[in-house]
Amino acid sequence: MQATATPFVTPVPAVPGPLALLATGMDATLSHSARTVAEHLAASLTDTDALLASLPPGALAGSPDRYTRHLVYADPYERFSVMLLIWRPGQHSPVHGHRAWCAYRVLRGTLAERHYRWNPENRTATQVGAATREAGDTFSVPAGLQHIHALGNDSHDIAVSLHIYGVDRDNIATGVNLLVDTIVS
Repeated sequence: MQATATPFVTPVPAVPGPLALLATGMDATLSHSARTVAEHLAASLTDTDALLASLPPGALAGSPDRYTRHLVYADPYERFSVMLLIWRPGQHSPVHGHRAWCAYRVLRGTLAERHYRWNPENRTATQVGAATREAGDTFSVPAGLQHIHALGNDSHDIAVSLHIYGVDRDNIATGVNLLVDTIVS
């Protein structure tokens, strides 16, 4: 059975010839950049209670309909945006890659992350693993389809995560998630 998703950008195929080294190097550089952002996030965000206390009253309650996102910082040069995501029990993101790099940290509670592998021949993703992300865990996700995942709250308590996306605030809605079709086995 296939789950339907919105159209996505076609991945760039392997580049033969003189550009192969450039393409491979760019992939490594961009992946390294996302990891560097995650390392900085882990090292510099030490007072999560103060951050959570700065939200408007009721924001940590989330929405009964779906996980909620709160923009907490927009880079004035439009290079990145910082969002707090509130996950009520049972709320999950769709399966997606990223149009831009992302780094995230679980601030409160526990999130479940499912991992998927992209198959360019049939243009679908298949689940290949899962991990539990606890408060304090920090991760990076490069742009593209080499790291497809879904996040969600399988616990009975509200979870909160902070996400830094390599996109300006005006493009958060369309510039982050790269939705994909999945094969359910």
